[in-house]
This record gives sequence, structure tokens and C-alpha cells, in this order.
Amino acid sequence: MPVIIVNKETNLWKEICSEYATKRAQSESNSYMSSEKKSSNNTDINKKHLNDKQVYDPSKHTPVFCNYSFIHAPIDDITQIQIDTRITHPACINYALTPIQDFERELALKTANQRPKTPMKKSPKDIPTIEYLEKYVYPILLKGIEQLLVEADKRKCLERKRSAFNALDYLTSYLYYNNPIRIDSNEQNNQNLALNNQFFENIPFVHEHFKKHPRAPLPKSLLWSEDEAALIIQSFYRGYRIRKQPEVQELRQWQREWRESNRNIHDVVDNFWRQRTPLAPV
Repeated sequence: MPVIIVNKETNLWKEICSEYATKRAQSESNSYMSSEKKSSNNTDINKKHLNDKQVYDPSKHTPVFCNYSFIHAPIDDITQIQIDTRITHPACINYALTPIQDFERELALKTANQRPKTPMKKSPKDIPTIEYLEKYVYPILLKGIEQLLVEADKRKCLERKRSAFNALDYLTSYLYYNNPIRIDSNEQNNQNLALNNQFFENIPFVHEHFKKHPRAPLPKSLLWSEDEAALIIQSFYRGYRIRKQPEVQELRQWQREWRESNRNIHDVVDNFWRQRTPLAPV
């Protein structure tokens, strides 16, 4: 189908605004693919503004401009122009014509050259503090806090005033064992030792710190579970009830007196046999 492309007159202010919008979109994009999509969308919008593709209509267009891209180029003095009808047409006066194929080829080259280059990856030390926190710290930290709340709920820390669960120790071990840099560098070792050595005391800097500054042991009231504490308390109370009986009290009194009288029984036996044994002849 014959097509006519009309090149519209461009506005300098619109070009500046579109260029600024393109640069701003590229700077705010997080990846090259998103920036490429935005730039392609912007170039498509620019094409729509700069070019008007119309289907050839004999009632509206002259056949001279069919399959040509034209733009109005006014000339000061038309009378001085000599027209050769063998190679041109009088309707082409004041117009610049370009074949549509050449025009589309040139436009494709321009848009290809205007595509944004692949941004260089910055190291974490070169990016701003807020961007570093949002990109490297918060994604892992928020997951760690979520797991921390789940573990605290399992340990029933929200139901008691005292608990053996240390939130800082758990969060430290979670951040250390889920560090992407450490996982990438020691991926094979971590796959083999993931379930065996993921303890807070096995972290190297924690192990070195505990050598110089050992922690005091926790009381048994924090280490025992409810079932273990109930079993120990019940067994102690049953033993107390049995020891309270008169017969058991009398037996314990006799055992106490017997131990007092026979405290040094070994010395008494040695002295007895020492006195009965004659001295060896000289």
C-alpha cells in the first residue's frame, strides 16, 4: 500500500524536554533492560511526533510524493529555478524528497546510536549510603528480623519475662550464614557443612572473642524446658515425701551414726595390724 511520510517541524523546547526525560529515566532505572525499554518507548514517541505516516489518497495527495518522505523547504526566489520536466516535477518545488527506505534506514541508525550504553557496575564502596542500605543491607536484614520473630514465638519469649533466647546472637548468626558474599565464595563448603556448623559459637570472630572474654553459664532455670523442669521438681518432691516418713527418718539417723563411728575405719584397721605384726629382725 502506498505510504507518504510527512516530516513535521520540530520544536526546540520539546526536544530539550524529551531529552531530559530520557536521561532522567535512564538514571532512575535499576537495570539495563528497563532503561532500554524506556528509551525505546521514548524514541517511538519521538517518531510519532516527528513523522506523520499517511496512507496515499489521490483526493488529498499528489502522486509525485507517493512512497517519499518530504519536508517543506521554502526558497526565496522561485523565478530563478529552472525545472527539467524529464527528471523532476513542478509540484516538488519548495519540497525536499527522500525515499522511504532510505529515510527508515537513517532513522534506524540514529536510534541505534542514541541507545544508552550499558552502565558500569559500581562497587558497594562507591555508591551512596542510602542506596547501599536499600540494595545490600535491608533485603537480608528484613528477612532476618522476620525469622527472629518466628523463632522468638517458638521459644515463647513473648509469654515470659526471662528466656534463654538471645535475639542479638540469633540475628548475628543469621546474617553471617546468609551473607551472599560468603555463600558465593564458600559455596561448596557451605553445602556440606550447612546443617552441622550453623551455630553462633562456630562463627570465627565469635569464637576468638569467647576465648578472651568467656561468658558466664546460664542458670538451669533458663536452660531447662517446661517438661524437664516439671520432671525434676516432681521427682524431688516425691523423694521429700518419702524421706519425711518416720521409718525412713530412723534408718537415716542410724546410717548417720554408723558413718560417724566408722569414719576412720581404714586407719583403725591399719593400726590394729601394725601392732600385731612383729618387727622384722635386724
